[in-house]
Amino acid sequence: MPLERTGVTEVDELAATIRTVLARYDEQAARTAEALDTARSFSAAAAHELRTPLMSIGTNLDILAGHPGLPEPDRTEVVADLRREHGRLLGLLLMLRNLGRGDLAEAETFRTADLTEIAEAAVAEARRHAPGALIVLDAPAGITVRGWEPGLRLLLDNLLANGVAHGADAGGLASVTVGLRRVGEWITVDDGGPGVPGQHRERIFERFRRGPAGAGSGLGLTLVAQQTALHRGAVTVGGAPGGTGARFEVRLPAGEGELPNRGDWLIGTAETYRSQGFLKEDS
Repeated sequence: MPLERTGVTEVDELAATIRTVLARYDEQAARTAEALDTARSFSAAAAHELRTPLMSIGTNLDILAGHPGLPEPDRTEVVADLRREHGRLLGLLLMLRNLGRGDLAEAETFRTADLTEIAEAAVAEARRHAPGALIVLDAPAGITVRGWEPGLRLLLDNLLANGVAHGADAGGLASVTVGLRRVGEWITVDDGGPGVPGQHRERIFERFRRGPAGAGSGLGLTLVAQQTALHRGAVTVGGAPGGTGARFEVRLPAGEGELPNRGDWLIGTAETYRSQGFLKEDS
């Protein structure tokens, strides 16, 4: 509402207080609406993406229940398939949860973060999960950025996971190198795999985009794109410097700058499902 001065101090102060209260109410109402949209979108995405693994688990359980005398090799294969689908379900739910957290991140959570320490922790964790992979960190000490520390860790975790999954050479050895540079807070992740064909480089960050042999959630690189956008940066993929493999580059702006970009990564997912007829329109 426009503030019109009356010349009466008490009236003007009361009017200013009411305007402030209403503005805060409007802001909180908008945040609540965004949270509800994200929650609905989480449910929509989960319902669609969990359907296939749940049906597979149900089929395998029917096999085990209907054939109590199943030969041991067949039984072992069915149990292994159940474990794979169970892991896929857990991974998918975790990715969707992280997308929701990114959509609702507040500007107040952005602080000065030590990017070198975050990268060291991410590399150490990746080495524990993939002891057979060669994972190298090339980073000077003390690189700091203004950012959301959990989001930066998600970004690096998913770039490393992608490199380990797709960075194996002809002999089956996966190699990943993480580099940090001070110029423009530049992050590079190189792998020794076959690389990403040029026609797919723009689309691999889309939601649920999986490669021909991809067994993941299809959200790992979407999380990378989300967190990069949230930090007002840019992410690209090209060929690795050695001529073999892929290089992912993330450039984060230096300094505080403006408030971080807001995203609707989950909300857009739900709208995609509706447009494709996977979900019924709300009544």
